[in-house]
Amino acid sequence: MRARIVELLVFTSISALTRDMFSVVFNLYLREKLLTNQEIGNITSFMLWGSAIIGFAMSLLAETIGRKKVLIVSAFLFPLFNIGMIAIPNPAVLNLISFLRGGIGILSQTVVSAMIVYMTENRNRAKVFGLNIGLMMASGVFGNLLGGYFGEWFGLRQALYLSILLYCFSFIPLLRIKVPDYKVAIRKVLDFSMINKEQKKILMLFYCSTMTVGFGAGLFIHFGNLIYKDLFGLSSAAIGIALSIAQLGTAAGNVFSHVFARRVGPLQFRFWSEMLVIPLMVSLIVVRQPALFVLLYTLRFILMNSASPILTTIINSFVPKEKIATIAGMNALLNNSVRGIAAMLFGMIVGTSVSGYNLLFTISTAFYALNAVFSFLFLIGYRRHPIVLSLYPNRKDSQPAIPPRPPLT
Repeated sequence: MRARIVELLVFTSISALTRDMFSVVFNLYLREKLLTNQEIGNITSFMLWGSAIIGFAMSLLAETIGRKKVLIVSAFLFPLFNIGMIAIPNPAVLNLISFLRGGIGILSQTVVSAMIVYMTENRNRAKVFGLNIGLMMASGVFGNLLGGYFGEWFGLRQALYLSILLYCFSFIPLLRIKVPDYKVAIRKVLDFSMINKEQKKILMLFYCSTMTVGFGAGLFIHFGNLIYKDLFGLSSAAIGIALSIAQLGTAAGNVFSHVFARRVGPLQFRFWSEMLVIPLMVSLIVVRQPALFVLLYTLRFILMNSASPILTTIINSFVPKEKIATIAGMNALLNNSVRGIAAMLFGMIVGTSVSGYNLLFTISTAFYALNAVFSFLFLIGYRRHPIVLSLYPNRKDSQPAIPPRPPLT
């Protein structure tokens, strides 16, 4: 089982490295082709809508024909769509290709999450989820650096093609992965009668948190390279370094998130991390000194993403195993739908004026504040729940009177 987990982690690491190599320079490549902020925002929006609609449909398909089959097909299609986006820099064509690419690209996250649950137990699930996201972030560090520097040295177009070539190495661990496929009929995939009242309540909070963070982040998170370019005129190499610093800190936070969570409590750690994000978002509105802005942007990125494995681990342990991929697909549907709307608003809000970023960060801050409310509800409702305590033992909080029970199945 450990070998299977290692192969899965190697696959996600290579995918993350090459994905970030591509993304760190792609918007700059479009800007080089004289596309406007509005057009770039629309292309990103179409990608996110594809992630929402096609991604959800494909996650259901994965439950009926097998997760590995769907993952392999998506892995082979993904580089082909990337080539199309480089070769045809026409806004209308890019909208279509980006929509298809988004739907295929999201599968590696939803399907891999389901695979990890089947490969792990309560005692090591939080550690593996944190390690997976941490390695993806660490790989993204090198992806941002390589993409930025190759874009500077060889040109943006060449850097994009190189990222596609390196992505092909992910096929090696992918084809070796062995995981049991639990195939079910489509009518059973859409049957949620087994979800009890408690599970529905926590899923409702989970989805509300997803949508508020998704919209707040969607306004700017996909345009970090353009933000650094517009506000400070940074080169592609400097942008790669700035984004790499953020991901390096996040990688370390993700790998050790289960350790912090056990010391202070998982939901306590998540709540205070997300509370601290609010003043950091406010600071992005007023700070225009490059080094300080990068530091604040990095801290915000680290705090939000370091706590993300915690909620994923808890939710996946609350719901029946056979529903994990479907629920993850629904979460991706909601997340990417609101991000798609937010991305479309990016160009409208920012326009051609740098001052537009002030309004952008202000609106985003309001949604991060609303998310903190949902995080607080999670905290007061579930911090002493037996499932949470079984996932994160050795906490300083007093233990419940009843022993921890296994995940609901």
